[in-house]
Amino acid sequence: MKAKKILAAVTALSLTTVVFASCGDSADSSSSTAAATTTTAAAESAADSAATDSSADTTKGSDSDYTPVKTFKGYDAFLMFGDGEWLWGNWEGQGEPEATKAFGVDADITGDGEYTVSITNASIAYDDPDEGINPQIALDGDYAVGAQGCVVMCVDIIGLLNGEKLKGTGDPKTDKETPGKYNADDLKVELKSIKADGQEVAFDKAKIKYGNIEDNNNCYRIEIYNDYGDTAKDSPIDKDNLAFEDSLEITFSIEGLSE
Repeated sequence: MKAKKILAAVTALSLTTVVFASCGDSADSSSSTAAATTTTAAAESAADSAATDSSADTTKGSDSDYTPVKTFKGYDAFLMFGDGEWLWGNWEGQGEPEATKAFGVDADITGDGEYTVSITNASIAYDDPDEGINPQIALDGDYAVGAQGCVVMCVDIIGLLNGEKLKGTGDPKTDKETPGKYNADDLKVELKSIKADGQEVAFDKAKIKYGNIEDNNNCYRIEIYNDYGDTAKDSPIDKDNLAFEDSLEITFSIEGLSE
């Protein structure tokens, strides 16, 4: 709990910039991208303190229960999430080059079908040899303190869409600024379920937002809730009562891919 208090104080001051870069609306994209590239030294220091205070006991949140997958045959889909205290932070896909905020269990979208993306206690608390420890967690030993509430819950599929504003020339599956193959209207995507610790979370299907919500990248987004998006005005979920300790899973279907 000491670690949680340290992180809560730091994240309240310093981590708001993250969501503007990764989950805000397109009007804020220019200023937010610059803000997001600034490393939050205080948050990292707090995370280090939390890790130092932790015990050596092995728990179900330990690294041995999670192996990140960073190469994808198709498109990388990931669950973007921050709880009510900006903890359990997962803001990037595992397949993104130079990702430093990727701690999820992503899905490899290789064609039409049904897929599940998630964050787990083991993934969110994983001490990645390349990315380091997640700066947006509070640890109790090796185990992340449970999530309470929600400020962001989105699914992004990287590389799909050919937005008109995109000028990149790289591989769209790894470069968000390079146009993809599809128009959002040509794809049929449907949120199937939300599960917290394996239990169904109720949501209003009519209020879920879909498509190229951030038109400065090639991601197809399912916006379930976003403090800085349209769903903040009329939330599809009871975000304040969302709570889990071990996992959050989102299952969705997609149709219209030619691969």
